[in-house]
Formats: sequence, C-alpha cells, structure tokens
Amino acid sequence: MPIVDVVENIKQTEAKIAEYSRSMYRLEGVLQTFKGLLAGGLKQLDLPSDPTQSSEDDTIEELESIQEKPE
Repeated sequence: MPIVDVVENIKQTEAKIAEYSRSMYRLEGVLQTFKGLLAGGLKQLDLPSDPTQSSEDDTIEELESIQEKPE
C-alpha cells in the first residue's frame, strides 16, 4: 500500500510557493525596468552583439586588447 508523507508534502509545497514567489518578484522587477525605459522614451536597445552567442573572433580580439603589446 502506498504511503503519503503529509509533513513532507507540506514542506515541498511551501518550498515551491516560495520559489514561485521569488520568480514572480524577479519578473515584476524586469517588467518595471522595461516600463521605466519606455516611459523615458526608449523603445529599442541596440546591443553591440548577441549576448547569447560568443564567437572566437570576439574572444581573440578581447584578449589582444588586454595584452601588452611589445615595442
């Protein structure tokens, strides 16, 4: 016969509610930030490159810019 641990289920459910609440507050913060940008007249953000993709050329260029160049 299956056994259900009531106390453990309460703990897990409370933990999930807390996690969802934190996620909701983060999303509300993101929404508030974008609404503030829009209220300030900004409709688009031009990013220098796609932050989700990193090419080797960018990495090499970055390394070259921080290394000392011999004279």
